[in-house]
Amino acid sequence: MHVSSEPERYPRHHCIAALLAALLLLTAPVAVEAATPLPAEPPDGYQLSLLIYSTLTALDQANATGNYTVLRQLAAPSFQSINSADALAGTFLKYRRQRVVLAPVVLYQPTLTTEPRIGSDGLLQLKGYFPTRPLRIGFELAYQWVNGAWRLIAMSIVPSGT
Repeated sequence: MHVSSEPERYPRHHCIAALLAALLLLTAPVAVEAATPLPAEPPDGYQLSLLIYSTLTALDQANATGNYTVLRQLAAPSFQSINSADALAGTFLKYRRQRVVLAPVVLYQPTLTTEPRIGSDGLLQLKGYFPTRPLRIGFELAYQWVNGAWRLIAMSIVPSGT
């Protein structure tokens, strides 16, 4: 950093004007990009696995901390509008009390029990399980296409002994 003892080169009112101009640029409306069209086909296996892993990892971390804010923020806007972080905490209270740990799913490849499909409602639907032990983790997940990405809109997680 260069420190100078020279007198101010730019009058203070020019600096304030430049700062105000920069603030106006930062707060000016930005053109909204055109909506990304809905894909005709479900994502490939690699992308499907990433969706499933990221969803279950976010849920596992939310269960571990009791803070469902990040899980909620990662979801589609319509999911966010009907699920507060507190409501999600209530929904998954049983899993926290039973100390269901979902982290081991990252060591397994998900087994899909139905073909991934994009329904007539535009939702990507995934159903399957992870063959984890002692609990097998079943899942039904639905994702909505939002701004060029699949975002969680519904989930059902079922830990079972078989």
